[in-house]
Amino acid sequence: MTATPSAEPSMDGPVPPAGAGPSRPVRVLVTGTEYTGGLAALRALRAAGYQPWAAITTRSGFGARSRAAAGVVEVCDPRTDAQTFARQLASAAAEIGAVAVLPGTEPALLALGRHRALFPCTVAVGAPPEIQTDIACDKSGLAARAERAGLAVPPTTLVKRSNGEVPAEMRFPAVVKPVRSELLTEGGLQRFEVVRVEDARALDSAVAGLPGQAALIQPYLAGPIRTVNGVAWNGAVLTTVHKLADRTWPVDCGVVSYARTVERDASLDQAVRRLLADLEWSGLFNLQFIDADDSTYLIDVNPRIYHSVGLAVRAGVNLPAIWTALLLGQQPAVPEYSVGVRFRAEEDFYSLWRMFRSGQRVTALRALLPRPHTTHAVFSITDPRPTIQLARRLANRAISAIRKNPGSVS
Repeated sequence: MTATPSAEPSMDGPVPPAGAGPSRPVRVLVTGTEYTGGLAALRALRAAGYQPWAAITTRSGFGARSRAAAGVVEVCDPRTDAQTFARQLASAAAEIGAVAVLPGTEPALLALGRHRALFPCTVAVGAPPEIQTDIACDKSGLAARAERAGLAVPPTTLVKRSNGEVPAEMRFPAVVKPVRSELLTEGGLQRFEVVRVEDARALDSAVAGLPGQAALIQPYLAGPIRTVNGVAWNGAVLTTVHKLADRTWPVDCGVVSYARTVERDASLDQAVRRLLADLEWSGLFNLQFIDADDSTYLIDVNPRIYHSVGLAVRAGVNLPAIWTALLLGQQPAVPEYSVGVRFRAEEDFYSLWRMFRSGQRVTALRALLPRPHTTHAVFSITDPRPTIQLARRLANRAISAIRKNPGSVS
């Protein structure tokens, strides 16, 4: 484990929090910075006056390139060695004088919840006990908890390949969900995504590819995706930010690629608060819903730093900074968010290209135009190096695809 100060550690931002200063920066160690959510958290903490450090598993990740990071700490992957990961973070926190550690992924949450005793009492660890993360990430138990909170979920069937045939009442197309996003394999934890299947044969193949050969099956629902995001403390939700997605990528079962903040749905918001209270959650959260068949269905719970957290920050609610203040025993100010602020992930260009090729050319071109009050998952004028890194990845991916299938480009 090595801690390396950034060669370009400063970004413009407000004055550091009370008690901090040039000789006493409030340092926060953030994991999961290889991903867009972790990158957004680094930027958000820097903007709030903290001095964030990026815990990285690869030098090619966004956090390793971001000017928002005051420095980087190289650690192992929590998916393969949770105890070593936690021990390295504890050592790094002591070395750089960090007062808080924010886990950015589910494996990091699990690892730190299991091994939080490795950290001294002077370091606030943003992970609840492991059992709480286990419960929050358990998709198989979500229906009962959602029902108690007053939330609808799509009809769900647990299918085990060992049971043989697919139930006769199964509707297609359907979606196949792992019982939790991170499943244990021979090499450690591995993330498995939700996939759409068109028939029983495809369903059987998808289930066969999952550890334990068991999955949750739901009918495929078509409709706009909305999310309720926020931060909670011991089950009490401090604030929420509601957003509505215009596009996702991939189009079927993908993540939000273009979205905007919308006014709170009061009844939905209250039900979300009841669910978070039931989970007794502390930390950030992202609950995903789909509007279909005249209902709003809960389809996923992400109890972590999420993909589009930068939208909440751009809309005026710095969720990572609020979470950090709570960990440090402070009572943070919680402003109201602005409606109509937009978010675009760089993958949105894939969605627009598909739209263009399907014949919706005018719509796609209009959607491509820059809009005011828009934040991006990676792109930032003041923090350009992650964008350069992303461009390199995309270029390498395109070259690889062309080499494998030269006829795909004409």
